[in-house]
Amino acid sequence: MKIEVDALSFSVGKKRILNGVSARFEGRRLFGVIGPNGSGKTTLLRHLYRQYPANGHIRIDGVPVEQISRRQYARRVAVMMQLQTFAESELRVSEVVRTGRYPYKKVMLPYDRADEAIIDEVLRETDLWALRDRRVCTLSGGELQRVMIARCLVQQPEVILLDEPTNHLDIQYRVELMLRLRRFDGMAILTLHDLNLAARYCDILLLMKEGVILAGGAPREILTTAWIERAFGVHIDIIETDSEIYIGI
Repeated sequence: MKIEVDALSFSVGKKRILNGVSARFEGRRLFGVIGPNGSGKTTLLRHLYRQYPANGHIRIDGVPVEQISRRQYARRVAVMMQLQTFAESELRVSEVVRTGRYPYKKVMLPYDRADEAIIDEVLRETDLWALRDRRVCTLSGGELQRVMIARCLVQQPEVILLDEPTNHLDIQYRVELMLRLRRFDGMAILTLHDLNLAARYCDILLLMKEGVILAGGAPREILTTAWIERAFGVHIDIIETDSEIYIGI
């Protein structure tokens, strides 16, 4: 899949949030969108998952997103919702995960055996089989995170979009999430605050500030003293090895 963003702008009142943003997302890669608070990261992602109408051009494989039906779009693109969305829910784990099959469900008909087979496979793959009958409100943050990932996976999408998915998670669950995204057989685009996670797990980074993309490329190209100081206004220390980059302040 290829997602193209051209000349995307967005304002709230007189405040410009995005200012002519253009970007390309293509292939089985993990894309990280980084930058200080208020740089436009979340707003860009919300345009990609069609919460906001595009004042510019967003195309999926050459087709404008507004010409793609909601059902067809949902079969191709999954959104990992914030953990709080289901945190107090009385629904059971299997019931929440099952909602990911909704784009394939025929009106007024129950989920069929093929749906249930996919759900069961994903529950096992994400280590949720033993928790399938637990109520979501009884889960830990890490368990709930796995439920939301499973919900995306049963959708069988080509793309997963995630907004700050590592917030409020212990380091163990942050790493677990990033590893799961690395194993995903498709494209993932996520916003991140943690530059070390971005350095270690992302294939491509987009660095944003004040509604524009300052730079895009591999982590070693973007996570430099010059770029980070320009975006964040702070001095950082960068330690590079043959295989990894470490960021310090």
